[in-house]
Amino acid sequence: MSMLANLSFLLFFSAIISHQTPWPVTVLLLSLSSCFAFSLNYWLVPGGFAWRNHHDNQNPSKFRGPIGWPVLGTLPQMGSLAHRKLASVATSLGATKLMAFSLGTTRVIISSHPDTAREILCGSSFADRPVKESARLLMFERAIGFAPSGDYWRHLRRIAANHMFSPRKISALEPLRQRLANEMLAEVSEEMKERRVVALRGILQKSSLSNVLESVLGSDVHIKREELGFMAAEGFDLISKFNLEDYFPLRFLDFYGVKRRCCKLAGKVNSVVGQVVTERKRAGDFRSRSDFLSALLSLPEQERLNESDMVPLLWVNKLFPFLSSYF
Repeated sequence: MSMLANLSFLLFFSAIISHQTPWPVTVLLLSLSSCFAFSLNYWLVPGGFAWRNHHDNQNPSKFRGPIGWPVLGTLPQMGSLAHRKLASVATSLGATKLMAFSLGTTRVIISSHPDTAREILCGSSFADRPVKESARLLMFERAIGFAPSGDYWRHLRRIAANHMFSPRKISALEPLRQRLANEMLAEVSEEMKERRVVALRGILQKSSLSNVLESVLGSDVHIKREELGFMAAEGFDLISKFNLEDYFPLRFLDFYGVKRRCCKLAGKVNSVVGQVVTERKRAGDFRSRSDFLSALLSLPEQERLNESDMVPLLWVNKLFPFLSSYF
């Protein structure tokens, strides 16, 4: 249908210009209009520009989605309450079960139907997720939440189940929690004696931070907590920042300085957390400790992670989520 419309447009346009302009100009205009008409067929497909090679020409009614803008796709329509806008578009197109659209050259599908959403979330077909450029540079793809489905991800999951959330591990950290609770009670009692008023929020935050750092890295680690907090805050800012590289193949460019800042921050994280790992290796005696780092270092040789994998696991899965909300 679109090809027929473009052909009609060309015939109509050529009939108009052939009587009003010299033939060289006519040829040039016809060439330009032909290129324009054929380019329309390139991106005027359900779902938009990114889906141009993936739609079913034999049965286009099965594939629904907004055409969007040339090259940009649906990006200009994103903004506040984007989920409501997309749900409204899906309803208007009768594509609540599955709707395709484009964000630049990135293909996206959404579901506004509970059964389809359940199948997507519970099935293995969508186990992997695209990793933002900033998240990739900040080593998120080496952690459990963003690692591609496969042997490495299953290995990380086994480590998490056996050494992070197992009943034995939780029981082993009971003395730490008891000590921190006693310290909180003592601090509350002291403030009550001195000022008759207690700022509980600061005490709870301090104790929570100590609990996370000591359960992950150990109680004898000398590390600047403020520095870790600033690193986490910057990482959160970089991951949430809009970046054209996530939607277009522009990795050789760095429009907003995101790549430069990510590389700098990743180097700092590797330096700070990597130094803790190196010092713990040098100290030895891992099995007598109950922190998560010692558990990783005491794994059997065939299960042990490289240091390049330990740092992202410690940082992304254990430290970053808490620190980014704390500071």
